[in-house]
Amino acid sequence: MKKVAIRGFCFRMLVCWAVLLGGAAQAQSGSEPQYDVYSLSSEASAEVPNDLMIANLVVQQEDADPARLAEKVNATMSWATEQLRAFDTLKISTRDYQTYPRYDTSQVRRLIGWRATQSLQLETEDFGAAGKAIQILQEKLQVKGIRHMAKESTRREASDALIGEALDAFKARAELVQQNMGATSYRVLDVNIQTGESSAPMFTARAEMADMARSAVAAEPALEAGTSRVNVQVFGRVQLD
Repeated sequence: MKKVAIRGFCFRMLVCWAVLLGGAAQAQSGSEPQYDVYSLSSEASAEVPNDLMIANLVVQQEDADPARLAEKVNATMSWATEQLRAFDTLKISTRDYQTYPRYDTSQVRRLIGWRATQSLQLETEDFGAAGKAIQILQEKLQVKGIRHMAKESTRREASDALIGEALDAFKARAELVQQNMGATSYRVLDVNIQTGESSAPMFTARAEMADMARSAVAAEPALEAGTSRVNVQVFGRVQLD
């Protein structure tokens, strides 16, 4: 009986210590309610020149023999890369080789051949060289799309300048809230800065390519780089004193 009583007493003591320790931990981790806290936001933006171009061209061939079809595509791509050797300011990469079966239109769906496509991508800051290269490549390839954008360094430089403007605007709004609410001062609780760029337009030359296909000599495409908008947004909270 004594052993049972001692064990029960020790168990109750352990429970009491656990409750006391839990209450102390909760008191330490619990945060006091915050008053006079206001959420604010500000934004700054600017137009930056598009100084980078990415052009995608595609070769498309058809044949009843898959092996002969692959040879046709490879021959066209070899011709294209050979033409581009004279343009050392262009970054060239081949990609997206795909093969599709071709069927007749009857109900039997008889296999009549194969179609293969492969893309060639040009990336450059030299728009003049890109225009001349595309003009040559259009003899055997088709323009799939041309995209202009700002380089990473251009966007970063613009963003760095805009961060200061957005933060100044955030502080001005905080001071405005302070004055209107009759507070003597304010302190910033947290700030979140987000940067971004609006999507650059993609040029797809459908109608223009149809006219070029009927022409014996393809014309050099008119490349208008345009601009991109860089945005900086600031979100945060301030507490009035």
